[in-house]
Amino acid sequence: MGKYTGILLVSDWDRTVTGPDRTIPPANTEAVLRFMAEGGLLSIATGHTRVSHRSRWSQLPTNAPHIVFNGAEIYDYREERSLWQGALPEGAAALFASLLAQHPQLHFEIQCPTETYVFGEDMGLAEIFKKMGVPIRVSPLEEVPRPWVQFAVSGSPEPPKDPEKAEPDWFRYTTEETDALYGGIAEAINAPGTGCTASRSLPFLIEAQALGSSKGETARRLLEMLGCDTLICCGDAMNDLSLLRAAHRAFVAGDGARELLDMGFELTVPSSEGVLADAISKI
Repeated sequence: MGKYTGILLVSDWDRTVTGPDRTIPPANTEAVLRFMAEGGLLSIATGHTRVSHRSRWSQLPTNAPHIVFNGAEIYDYREERSLWQGALPEGAAALFASLLAQHPQLHFEIQCPTETYVFGEDMGLAEIFKKMGVPIRVSPLEEVPRPWVQFAVSGSPEPPKDPEKAEPDWFRYTTEETDALYGGIAEAINAPGTGCTASRSLPFLIEAQALGSSKGETARRLLEMLGCDTLICCGDAMNDLSLLRAAHRAFVAGDGARELLDMGFELTVPSSEGVLADAISKI
């Protein structure tokens, strides 16, 4: 029995485990090693797919299965097996086709367990997928195999209006036009009868999972699966909201999304200084 026995800590990855430069502050690594040595269990909850997260999961020591696809799967990378999966309903195909027809200027993905099928504009993402080792497929919609674990709709950040100004922080920066466009897509996904729920990981990215498959609901599943009694969660963006609300104690990065900062969650230092280290010091 250690100080943290019975505690499951579930953290988002981008801008929570990592700083804005995508590196992991040494303080986080040192703190999670102490946390696990004292009996705590550590998991990551990310919007990335099973395959795209594999390229980075081992960068930080963890000792529990990870939550991928924004909560639609619990995956054990050590044993390379899925422990739970919430596939999109059959009706998601009609919803996806409708959104694709309405927004041909955007990039669309259907994310299956080990492959991603792409539609619409490329947005330069093919090269990113290649670097992550994600197999990309092009196929007629009716031929995309089941299960569909998640689908995504995304665009590109708008270029700065003043070329002399520094590029905005695309994890945070948005405009009224961007909010209207992606807010409308989220509303369509969340509409009654779709069987789907929307996550907004970035201002210009909406992802859809099956109802009941949010980060928060799946973190609770993992808590029960592991026999823990306390859930501690860390996040920085609006797609972490369900995760934070599911926790017994919830921590938001000090440089997190402005919408989260005033919701009453506990605040940590900025992500560049070690969100996990600060949260663990307060448990």
